Amino acid sequence: MDKRIIAVIIVVAIAVAAVLLYVHFTQSGRESPLNIENVGGQYNVTLSFWEDHAEMEYTDEYGEHTGMYFADEMRSSMDWIKNNTADNATFLCWWDYGHMIKGYAERKSVVKNPSEKILYTIGDPSSITEFDPHERIVDVATALTTSNLTEMLQILEKYNVTHIMVCTDDLGKAAWFYRIAGLNETEFISRQHPDQIFTDAGKQTMIARLLENRDAGFTLIYEDE
Repeated sequence: MDKRIIAVIIVVAIAVAAVLLYVHFTQSGRESPLNIENVGGQYNVTLSFWEDHAEMEYTDEYGEHTGMYFADEMRSSMDWIKNNTADNATFLCWWDYGHMIKGYAERKSVVKNPSEKILYTIGDPSSITEFDPHERIVDVATALTTSNLTEMLQILEKYNVTHIMVCTDDLGKAAWFYRIAGLNETEFISRQHPDQIFTDAGKQTMIARLLENRDAGFTLIYEDE
């Protein structure tokens, strides 16, 4: 056999071995989940649980989604949505919860991912592999931060929204909602306390009214802890 061919084979073999070793060390650098739950359902959902967080994997008409955020404390909400809303229900909520609504609860969500323009709001942007149009993110932020019910209804109609979902965690994220909507968050959120609270102006916006279930113009149909 030609020595040059042998040399090429050896180089290729070394390269393949290096790649395999790299993959092995990269994968082994991440701890295995403590528990894996096969939920199944329409989108074949699998949940993986670590000590400090959980992730979801599912496959829909757009392909496979892996490493998606899953809040196990919101499972009762997702179960209620899946069992008590129409198959064509569409939810307006912050993007964090979008994949849970789509994959686990099997309903539509206006947004499921951040846009590339708001990656600065995420602690570990390297973990984000999917993006939604920035216009949708702005529309959701505007709907949640407006004090004008008519403006919110126009956005809901634009996306054929049937339901709104808010979470107590949204209070901690509200400053980003205001900023992304083009507002000065310091006018609506007070940072002079251990926990963020709404200012008088903030209390007039939809996110505060929805979280407190007052003067929002909507009917509360489900609530849990």
